[in-house]
Amino acid sequence: MRKGKVFDVCIIGSGAAGGAAAKVLTEGGLNVVMLEAGPPLDPQKDYKEHVWPYELPRRGAGVGGAGYSDFGLTEFLAPNGAWTIEGEPYT
Repeated sequence: MRKGKVFDVCIIGSGAAGGAAAKVLTEGGLNVVMLEAGPPLDPQKDYKEHVWPYELPRRGAGVGGAGYSDFGLTEFLAPNGAWTIEGEPYT
């Protein structure tokens, strides 16, 4: 009869805490298994934020203080000290 491998620790999820816990525990000499939900990820196609700036669909939409939202091109006015609000305690 075949016996399964025995682990000292089972970590559920490889997020920030899971990854850090696995690193510390394995460096301490423990046998660790990590379980992750979902299919394996391919960084080349599954991470949409790792693209060149020229590949972004809304590149250049923020020129001149304007911003792009789902409602179209809109102007974004950041507080610059020119406006005062009566009773505002912050300066």
